[in-house]
Amino acid sequence: MLVGHEKCLFFLQKTLLIDLLLKKNALNKSGLADSSYIRRTVLKMGREGGIVMGSLHISRGRDYQRNVEKAWELFNCDIKIDKPNVSKDILESWNRSRQFQVNKKQSKAPDIEKTPDLNVANDIYLELRKAALPIIKDARNILDDNQLFMLLTTAEGLILEREGNTSSLMMADTQHLVIGSNWSEEQVGTNAVGTAISLKRPVQVIAREHYCNMTQVWGCAAVPIRDLRDGRVLGVLDTTGPEHSFLSMNFGWVNSMASCIEYRLNEERNRSKYRLIEDCMEIMRRWHKEKIMVFDKEGFLVWVSNEVTSLPEELPSFLQQISIGSRIDEMSVGQIDIDNLPEGVSSEWIETVMDGEKIAGHIVVIPTSNKVKKQQQAFKKKNDYGDNETLLVGVSDTVVGLRKLAKKLSGFNAIVTITGETGTGKDVMAREIHSLSGKTGAFVAVNCGAIQKELLASELFGYAEGSFSGAKRGGMIGKFEAAQNGTILLDEFCELPLDLQVYLLRVLEERAVVRIGESKVRQVNARIIVATNKNLEKEMAAGRLREDLYYRVNATTIELPPLREHKEDISILFSYFMDKVSRENCGEPSTPNAAFTKAIQEHHWPGNIRELRNFAENCFLMNADEELTFKCIPKRMLVTQTSISSSSGSTLEKVEHEAIIQALELKDGNVSKAASHLGIARSTFYKKMQKYQLADYS
Repeated sequence: MLVGHEKCLFFLQKTLLIDLLLKKNALNKSGLADSSYIRRTVLKMGREGGIVMGSLHISRGRDYQRNVEKAWELFNCDIKIDKPNVSKDILESWNRSRQFQVNKKQSKAPDIEKTPDLNVANDIYLELRKAALPIIKDARNILDDNQLFMLLTTAEGLILEREGNTSSLMMADTQHLVIGSNWSEEQVGTNAVGTAISLKRPVQVIAREHYCNMTQVWGCAAVPIRDLRDGRVLGVLDTTGPEHSFLSMNFGWVNSMASCIEYRLNEERNRSKYRLIEDCMEIMRRWHKEKIMVFDKEGFLVWVSNEVTSLPEELPSFLQQISIGSRIDEMSVGQIDIDNLPEGVSSEWIETVMDGEKIAGHIVVIPTSNKVKKQQQAFKKKNDYGDNETLLVGVSDTVVGLRKLAKKLSGFNAIVTITGETGTGKDVMAREIHSLSGKTGAFVAVNCGAIQKELLASELFGYAEGSFSGAKRGGMIGKFEAAQNGTILLDEFCELPLDLQVYLLRVLEERAVVRIGESKVRQVNARIIVATNKNLEKEMAAGRLREDLYYRVNATTIELPPLREHKEDISILFSYFMDKVSRENCGEPSTPNAAFTKAIQEHHWPGNIRELRNFAENCFLMNADEELTFKCIPKRMLVTQTSISSSSGSTLEKVEHEAIIQALELKDGNVSKAASHLGIARSTFYKKMQKYQLADYS
């Protein structure tokens, strides 16, 4: 069964062939085609380069190419062509190429600069590549059989992907027609990709129509790939092959493939839109009667509250006439500037929505006209372990002290460094400080160890339009700007490369950033928190952390203790995580018995709170609606407990106690088998159980 783009390609091939046969009278009375006639017709088309498709007639035969040669001679002699016998689009493209001072005698495209441009472009155009690659791969056999190859480029002409006939690709390599090179008219003159970008419509360029001598060996057909929502050009799909065998019918099936890509891309963006709206619903609980508008990362309005539609006159002027599906470039992720918002919009109205480590969109919250007020603090769920709202769960002196410390630090804008073992809750502590500060901006967490080093600078500080080939139109704000009026957490801080640490030190000192590719200084009003599980002094001594940066971030340090140092919080945290996962999955939390609680209290928890959270989720999934007993404890946890107790110089009684528990667990609570396993009498084993209060284990 054919599905999706396969249907599209099959339908196109069938339609083109039938249309061709009808116009050439090649169908007999039974509706069957004369195969020999088809073969002769296709070969003739290859020589003459002409085919009729619907109302579109494309002619690129020998006579036309001779006319192109004459026009080219006149063009090079600066003689006016009174009655051109060549395409007007081609003549205009030649003129543009001359204005760009393209060298028509160049033998290859300009060298690919050794910059992270392609990585950045691949990241920006990730959705386009995902939509296009399956369709391009499906056309591999057609391309190979016809000596063709296919290109996917950005809207600026940067090649992202290519696929096709090996011999043709080898020939293309000699001209730098490769991934990463730029084939805009500004770089290589008239060619299908560059001219399609300039004209913003499908283009076919064959042989001598090209501006540069090197490209006159090719026949090319290129079609812009558009955003179906507003018609913007997102990229270009091109097919290229030797000019002597290039068929004009290639133009039609490439056009159809581009349509399939547009459809797939639109479907994925619809799914992203619904995910964004769903994520925003939880955030928007904090507002009640305010007018709320949700924009996606490209500036499209995807959702509005009832208050917006009922009172449009209270909106800023530039928002009054828009509707769902409209696009405002100033609200896109790459264009929005918190320091220079459109007239009538306050930076306090903007809330950034994150999808993992990337910005998914923005919420605009417009206060009511009769009661202008600041945005309320981020929604914080109350828990059952205290009267105050907090993200730090627990009753120990340690946790209480951390709450007080978070409250104290929240009133200042000083840089805070959080250290501690993996899983101790550094992210939660940072969020606690942010939520208590009353800041209206977003909490933006950046994992410095999870982003490629080449992309880290543009992710943190942003970049300007045109700063490199493949840069998004309008540029892109960095994570520091995304955290405007909020908090930015630099997790795994010690993973920053040394050359970037110099730039970061300046940002910390001046509270300002400069986007890559521009000189404008942008002030950043964001609390900066850094977190690491490494020893800063050892990192500095090893040369992995700059000394000046160390002294800048080490002024205010919070060291989070491992879970084993505040064991009184273990059962409380377990209940908290169990309640949370049961609500998320619409189930009832399992209840632990005394033996189970005692066992988790005595576990070492090397993974700290993160390990405990994952263990609670596993207990819910594996033991739904059941009592949690000693049998629910994994053997690895029991072995860990025994080995730790033995290695820490425990008393003989404690080792005996652990051995009895382990024997009961191994024998599924059977006292006789457990006693036999330890080599003691059953009556003695019972006495030991009574001594250590282990009656619940049998």
